[in-house]
Amino acid sequence: MNKATAVLLVFCTCWYGCRSAPAKAMSEATFVVQQQVKELVRALEPEYAKWSRMAFHEAGKIYTLLDYKYLGRTDVAPGVAQQQFRFWVKKNGSEFPLIVSIRYNPVTEKVYTIIMEQEKRGDLRVL
Repeated sequence: MNKATAVLLVFCTCWYGCRSAPAKAMSEATFVVQQQVKELVRALEPEYAKWSRMAFHEAGKIYTLLDYKYLGRTDVAPGVAQQQFRFWVKKNGSEFPLIVSIRYNPVTEKVYTIIMEQEKRGDLRVL
């Protein structure tokens, strides 16, 4: 289901519920619609959204975040996956690229390590 269809579904459900339901049924219908919206939002999130939030949180503790790009997921060993993000950060008046790598178990989603390292200017890839 695409975003436009989901929004239309929510709008129609709310509009119909507001016109035809008594007050108690309307509040129940509103609750159901809110739950459906939450499920749709979860379904529309990219697979890496959880890891993105974690990378933002960890990098934001140390640096001022200016921009970021998702670099991708790789399997680094059996039972170990890695999500990588490139942030453009600022600290002590200088701006530079920072790579945040999160290694975790893809089945249990237990985080093993979060590594943050400044990317060397000569190593920059064209995005």
